[in-house]
Amino acid sequence: MKKFIYAFLFLPVIGFCQDNFNDYNEIINELKATTKDDKKKNKVHRLEVGLNGGLNIANLRDLNPTDGVTFDNANKLGNLYGGTLVYNFNKFLCVKGDFDIASKGFEVSNFSVGNNLPNINIDSTLQNFNGKQFLNYFDVPVFFHLGFGKKLKFDINFGPYLSFLLKNRSKLVNNQGEEMESTLIEGLDNIDWGFTYGLGIDYHLTDKISIGFDFLIEQGQKLLTGAAIGDFKNYSQDFDFGVNFLLFEKKKKKLF
Repeated sequence: MKKFIYAFLFLPVIGFCQDNFNDYNEIINELKATTKDDKKKNKVHRLEVGLNGGLNIANLRDLNPTDGVTFDNANKLGNLYGGTLVYNFNKFLCVKGDFDIASKGFEVSNFSVGNNLPNINIDSTLQNFNGKQFLNYFDVPVFFHLGFGKKLKFDINFGPYLSFLLKNRSKLVNNQGEEMESTLIEGLDNIDWGFTYGLGIDYHLTDKISIGFDFLIEQGQKLLTGAAIGDFKNYSQDFDFGVNFLLFEKKKKKLF
């Protein structure tokens, strides 16, 4: 009889302990989930490095040809390739810098010059020739990169660029189909600068690897002098693909 009485008395205690044990498990699971969320939130300052490459469409703007020179200019298709650095201040704002070898320039057609034009390294008796002008630059756009989203992000880009001339050459063909040993541009400044802006998409494959695409417009602000061409400013539209890798990550500590 005593055994039944003791069992009856201890049943509520056992039930209470069982309920509290389940509550403790729930609390522990919630703490684990909160800790994981906090770790994700604390991932603020990140430095990424990457490789990029793509195509660009280049031309001239604000063109002011030399007196006596007439021609039609058109877009020139080129390429670009190089490296990337991205510093993330948070999940929304970062600064991105590209370090590219970029082929700019333009195409010309129906190029004609008058007689006795000074300081122009083109045979002035030739008329209506066509060709391409290649302006290869070490191009460094540095811009703010505003991203909206989590794993898939849509970006707004804007900032300045600075370019250093690497190579300047012309490929010209006269009206008889013969290649000409002439230069459209001589004495070009070695430095160009301007503004860059555009849109992009980033997709995070993992926490440490992401791929992206940027459409950027580089609009030159420096007036360049190009002999027979006259004065002009550079202009290009860049279609840039890249892959970035996490180099380091600094977690921001929270008080609460």
